[in-house]
Amino acid sequence: MTADAGSNATLDGVAHVDVFVVDWHGRLRGKRLPMARRDKLEAGETRLPLSTQAQDLGGDDRDELTGLSLSIGDPDGLCVIEPHTFRIQPWNPRVAQALASLHEADGAPSPFDSRAVLARQVARFHARGWRPVVAVELEFYLLDASTRERGRPVVPERLRVAGEHADSQFCEPRAVDRIEDVLARIDDHARALGLPVETSLAEIGPGQFEINLAHRDDPLRAADEALLFRRVVDRAAFESGLLATFMAKPYTEHGGSGQHVHVSVLDERGASLFDAGNGEPERLRHAVAGLLDSLDDTQLLLAPHGNSYRRLQPGGFAPCRADWGLDHRGVAIRLPETRGRGARLEHRVAGADANTHLALAAILAGVLDGLERGVAPSLEPLAPGSRPSARHLTHDWVAAIDTASTSVFMRELVGERFLDAYTAIKRHEAWAFNRQVTEADWTACLARV
Repeated sequence: MTADAGSNATLDGVAHVDVFVVDWHGRLRGKRLPMARRDKLEAGETRLPLSTQAQDLGGDDRDELTGLSLSIGDPDGLCVIEPHTFRIQPWNPRVAQALASLHEADGAPSPFDSRAVLARQVARFHARGWRPVVAVELEFYLLDASTRERGRPVVPERLRVAGEHADSQFCEPRAVDRIEDVLARIDDHARALGLPVETSLAEIGPGQFEINLAHRDDPLRAADEALLFRRVVDRAAFESGLLATFMAKPYTEHGGSGQHVHVSVLDERGASLFDAGNGEPERLRHAVAGLLDSLDDTQLLLAPHGNSYRRLQPGGFAPCRADWGLDHRGVAIRLPETRGRGARLEHRVAGADANTHLALAAILAGVLDGLERGVAPSLEPLAPGSRPSARHLTHDWVAAIDTASTSVFMRELVGERFLDAYTAIKRHEAWAFNRQVTEADWTACLARV
């Protein structure tokens, strides 16, 4: 038996296939099937409960909040696989894997399927003869295995590069050298799965790294690859006796992990809409305006957890205002290049913890809104050394939930059923998160008030 075109090997000796869907937290959910059922899988007859995509972060469907599970019989959806994701797992050659979209019994996409949300935005561009091109950059931390038992992040001892763990390791070759086994595993696994890994570098925090994926003119494929890449990082860390996390802000004293998205748009001739030529990048400015104007509405998709808002604070490289600039890494929307085919914007708000499919959908919706309205940003680009004056992004998770729940932009983006269930779950998570008494509370107040 041979694999489909583009697969990484023949399927001789493969006994099982793991079929995955992505939930709205950007996590994989699925089950393992015998290869004898591959025909049914490829025919779209494999079933998973629709509620699989609509659970809280702990994996509870919270039927009392959403009414999507047992109260309506917990109905199944049908898994429609993406052929480009059908690959043999490099760490287990007896098992293949495939990513799927979840559809309802009548064939319509599940209203809770993140891939379907992104697909709708891509279709809007295609209807205008435009082709969005995106690239995803993901930051993550590698932690010592004792993190599991201690319940708090522990820097791997081998990354004590220059003394204290508080030392910056930014672009430090010794940090890369000392973690080479993990990075090599990441690279090997990613290439075996057809994931377009490009550059990697040591980021500022101890044990923090960034790996970039190649530009794709298929945003759905780019998001799929980012999702599967997270699994690769997790697996490679596990095999090396470490733990990987895409948590937005695992350490108080060190930088958070972002998910930067580069975006350009090609017209029907393959030329960049954002190319300024010898003039001003007007259409690029219009896209920026659309993104800035929709940031408040969509921030919950870009910063979906309570911890996400620890990252979006002043004094770091993560943006904290709705601003933009040219080659300026302190802003929400950066323009690295304004001329030629490489003209693009870089969206820097999303945390590494955000669902990539939903983050890309939000970004593309903002870009298209700006291109259609044709209005320039109300603020000039932030220049190096200039004092920021743009409005702050919210630092309050509950405020972001409140804004999203009443946003017409969000309702059109993700759909009514999705938004109502999603914000209900997020309110439940915020209630549980905010009622916790932490060490910070004890340090500040216990002996003082």
